[in-house]
Parts: sequence; structure tokens; C-alpha cells
Amino acid sequence: MKRVLPLSLSNFNPEKAILEAASELIATIDLEQRLLYLNPSARHLLSLPQDYDLEQQDLRVKDLHAPDVYRELNEDIFPTLLAGQGRWEGELEFLDFHGQSRPMQMTIILHTDADGEPLWITGIGRDLRRRKHLEAQQRLAKRVFDNAIEGIIVTDGRACIQHVNPAFTEITGYSAEEALGQTPKMLRSNHHDQAFYDTMWQSIADTDRWQGEVWNRRKNGSVYLQWLSINCVRDAQGYIENYISIFHDLTEMRAKEAEIQHLAHHDPLTGLGNRHLLNERLQHAVRQAKVQEEKLALLVLDLGHIQLINDSLGHTWCDRLIRGQSARIKEVVAEADTLVRIGSDEFALLIEDYEAVHDVSQIADDLIRVLQEEVQLGRHQVTLSPSVGVAFFPQDAQNSVELLINAQTALLDAKKSGRDTFRFFNREMSQQARERLKLEQALRSAVKGEGLSLHYQPKVLLEDGRLYGAEALLRWTHPELGPLSPAVFIPLAEEAGLIVDIGDWVLRHTCQQLVAWQEAGYTLPRIAVNLSVHQLEETEFAQKLEELLEAYQLDREVLELEITETGLMKNQNQALQSLRQLKEKGFRIALDDFGTGYSSLSYLSKLPLSTLKIDRSFVIDMARDTISLNIVKTIIQLAHNLSLDLVAEGVEDAQQADQLLRLGCTLAQGFHYYRPLPESEFTQLLAASSR
Repeated sequence: MKRVLPLSLSNFNPEKAILEAASELIATIDLEQRLLYLNPSARHLLSLPQDYDLEQQDLRVKDLHAPDVYRELNEDIFPTLLAGQGRWEGELEFLDFHGQSRPMQMTIILHTDADGEPLWITGIGRDLRRRKHLEAQQRLAKRVFDNAIEGIIVTDGRACIQHVNPAFTEITGYSAEEALGQTPKMLRSNHHDQAFYDTMWQSIADTDRWQGEVWNRRKNGSVYLQWLSINCVRDAQGYIENYISIFHDLTEMRAKEAEIQHLAHHDPLTGLGNRHLLNERLQHAVRQAKVQEEKLALLVLDLGHIQLINDSLGHTWCDRLIRGQSARIKEVVAEADTLVRIGSDEFALLIEDYEAVHDVSQIADDLIRVLQEEVQLGRHQVTLSPSVGVAFFPQDAQNSVELLINAQTALLDAKKSGRDTFRFFNREMSQQARERLKLEQALRSAVKGEGLSLHYQPKVLLEDGRLYGAEALLRWTHPELGPLSPAVFIPLAEEAGLIVDIGDWVLRHTCQQLVAWQEAGYTLPRIAVNLSVHQLEETEFAQKLEELLEAYQLDREVLELEITETGLMKNQNQALQSLRQLKEKGFRIALDDFGTGYSSLSYLSKLPLSTLKIDRSFVIDMARDTISLNIVKTIIQLAHNLSLDLVAEGVEDAQQADQLLRLGCTLAQGFHYYRPLPESEFTQLLAASSR
């Protein structure tokens, strides 16, 4: 074992021992800038051999620095020290004997004698390479942190936000100042339940990490989808120091995915869906229709003669034409229906759960009409001859493929018929639809022009048969079919949405006729006008009627508004509200077909009535049917008890008239007295009764 000798004070130099043991660079130079001393750490840092003899080999300051650094030392730092500064601190870059840079934190001191004369200069330096490396890493990390496109949140162990990067602000809208000290809960959208967050934090507790899609909310309130990853940072003891959350806004990516999906399902020229979209929608609609027992209609339409336009005017004008026609089609089609382009000049329209075949035929006719309108293509005017084929589910097909094939078969039939028309796959239905549509179009023309007229069925006093009033009855003379029964065209008007226009026509024409009779000097009878429940559904109907009578300067007493109990059941609330408004404005209201509804007596407490009308079915049967007779007696007694006027309808013989009079009914109308009279004949009757 090696023997350790005791330390002798005679050979111990503490100053030299400290210098030799120091980890810092220590160097001394004379006033000529020659190296006098380098400690072991300095020799190691500068790659200078430990046995390098400074006395034998001249080594100067300029040998240890790049020219620009030496210039600073020689021209600035040393002169400052020699001028009395005595001490300098700062960073200097050394070059070792291999030419490698060695950044150092230096303290340079001037040593003087007792008289203050300079003796030598000592430099003490600390190697900055590790610090510089850490600073470079920190700068790099900060650049990554600041320039990352992902939002980054750093929290402490209690989830209080300590740092956020600029991407966080860009994505969320919150500034760093607004976020610091808060928790990530500030971003919650409430799109996830508590169970979602419980699962997330359980994963973090088990594995120190979690990642997945989360819906969060921006500062402006908008909700967006993000991909979020959360990682824990633990200290040496295993306690969580930080949570680091990195998130990426998925809005743009999802938008691009949606765009790709849109391109896969849509026609680039028109923006409409394509055949692929139609197939998907058809399959889904058929499945749903089977389950819910609904009906589907598929219309396939051809613009007509597109190839001729393409050959004569070129692709550019042809594309413009197709885009323009698709815009016209969209104006006719409801938003809930599926409209697609399935060929160069072919479109398809899927209508789900339509109400009536007539509605589909109306749409087909509207499509043909709008596509027949003239199109301006530059200097050219173009007129197309469109065709439409229609097939129905489940009548014409049992699956989506059959439905499309049969609609195209119907389209081919329409083309063979000369175009400018539509055909149903079921030819019998097609003929009925065309005839009904033709009838509807004629009725529309009659409302706007000529063909409608009013007949008046007189109401009389039962005791002497004198004229009391009349009921205005609408008549329509078709230009080809002649006079049509109201039982035919009134339901058609209701289905076609014409009943309100027709009702307005009747009211306006009645007012005009009353003014004409008044100007002729006749005593005005009370004219009853039948109202449709659709008119009563108009919220401003009472106001509109009041303004109409004021415009013609007519007293409200000359007009009586007839409603039917069965009609009121279709929309009780709005109809009752309109009737109350009419009553408040002074209009008389009569209830027709009383006793034929389901809740007649309960209605009487709600309706603001002036008159009850006994339905003709009870009047006709009362002579031979005890039940009908008792019903008539009850209605008469009820009217008297409620102080209502009473009119018996359908009086066809003297026996009925006498019996009604004995029972207490004083007013009647029916063939026993008068049939409905044309306007001219009723005017003559009115003139005679006014003498």
C-alpha cells in the first residue's frame, strides 16, 4: 500500500494550489501581451499541452483570438484598463490551438505596484459553450413554440395556464394576457358530457397522455373541431409539474374533405348533384319509404335539342345554356327535393312523400313551361323543347333501380309524343293528370279573365213568399266543356291553391253588383256569400273585407258571410279568431250545414253567429222520418233560445214550407220558390220586388 506523506507548510503554496485547481480559465500576460501563465483549465480549454513551456515558446494574446476580437482587446479593452479603469467584464471568443471557437465569460484585471504603475494583466474566464448550447436550444425551442401552426398550452400541475403560443391566439381568438392564469375550461363548447372528460383525465392519470378529437369554442362563440394531445411532465419525485396541450384546428381539413366529397357527388358545371348522389338518395329514400309507408316520385327531364345547339354554337355557349336552364329548374323545385344532373342534357328530380299525384303533375308542367321560355345566347335566341318522364314508388317500382329505369322509360315516351310534354310511367295516370292539369289551367285563366259568374238563389219569407235576400253561388263556364258543377271545380280550386283568389273574386263582384243595384234605385237585399276556411286562415282577412266594403261605400248589413261547420274543423283556432274579428267589425255570420258536423252544439258557444241554416237533408226527410223532424224542431228551438235568425235550405214543396212555418221557422230557400237565378234574372226579380 502506498504511503501518504504529511503535508509540509514549507512546501505548500496555497495561491498556486487554488489557481491549479480552479475550473475557470486563468491567464496572465505582461504589458507586451505575452502569455506569462496559463492554469491547467486554461490549457485544457485552449487545447494547449500541459507541458507547453511559455518561457521557451513565445505565445501572445493575438494568437488566441480572431482578428476582430483581438482588435477589440488591443484597441479598446486594454487601453481602458491601462488608463485607470482597472477592471473589465464581458464575453470574449477564444480560438483554441485547433482553431475551434471557445466563447468565454471574462473578467480582466490590471495589476499595479504600490505606486499604481501597471505590472501585468490577469484574465479569469468561464466556459460558455454549455450555456450557449442551452441558450441555442432555448431559442430554437422558442422559435418552434412561436412558429408552430399548432396551438400550444402549457399549464402548471393545477392546470392553470402559464404559456400559450401565437397559434393559440390565432385559433382561439384569446390573447396570451386573457389566457394566462385561466384553465383550459375557458375553451369548452359544452358539446361533450362530463363522462367524456372523465374518460380523458383517467387516461392521463393512467398513461400520462391522451389524444383525440374535441369540440371547443373560440372567443367569438363559434365552435370548431380540433385534434388535441395532452402530455404530463413530472419532476424527479414523480409529481406533475406541467401539462402540455398541443391542438390542431381541423376546420380547414374537414372543409377540404367536404370539398372532395362534394366534388365526388356533384356536377362541376351546374353545382347540382350527379348520378352518384342520385343513386345514394334513391336507395335511402326507397328504404325509408318502405319502412314508413311513404310515396316517392322520380322525374327525369330532358332539355331537348341540346346537341344541335352544341354543334352550331359550340361547347362554351352550350355550357352556358345548361347552367342557365339548371338555374331555372331550381326556381321551380322545393329545397327539400333532390335535383341532380345525370347526363349532358338530362336532369332528375326526386320528390319524397308527395301529397297528391296532381302536385307532381303540376311540378312537371311548371318545369316544361319554364324550360320552354326563350333563352338569349349572345346574338342568338334559342327555344328548347323539354320532355319529362315520371315514375312513382311503390306503384311503378319496388326498388331504386326500377324506379329510375321506369322514369327514363316514361321520358322516352314523352319524347316520342313530340316533346314539350310529360308522361307518367302508368299511361292511364298520365292521361288523368294531363286532363286535370288542363282543367286547372283553364280555371286559373277564368279567375284572371272571363268565365266565372254569380247566380243568386233567393231567400223568402215563409208566410207570404216575399223576397228577403239571396245566396250568391259561383258558376264556371269552361270554354270547351261548358258549365261545370261547383262539386267539380271547387275541390280543384282548393287543391290548386286558387280558392282564396276565387273567394276574393266573389266578394269583389258581389260588392260591385250591390252598388249597381243601389244606383238603380232598388232596395238592397241581404246577400250571403260563402267563405272558404282558407280565407279565414288569412290573419288580415277581416281587415281586408272591411276595407273592401268601405271602398264600395256599402253597409255591412247588406252582406252575410256563410261558413260550414265541416270546413271550420280543418283549422279551428285561426278560423275562430278571424270570425271574432269579423263579428267585432259588424259583419253577420251564418253557419251552414248545421247538425251535420261532429261537435255542433259545442261550436255554438264559440262561434259569433248571427244565423243558423237548417241543412236540406233534414228538411227533405222530416215529412217521413221522425228523427229528422225532431232534429229540425230542436234546431228551431235552439235558434230561438239563442236569438239567432233561422233559414231552412232545400224547401222543395208547399208541405215542407207549411210544416216549417208551423214549427216557427220564418225564412227559407229552395226550388219550391226559386232555383239559382242568373244575375240578369235576379235583377228583374229585385226590380219587381222594389216597386
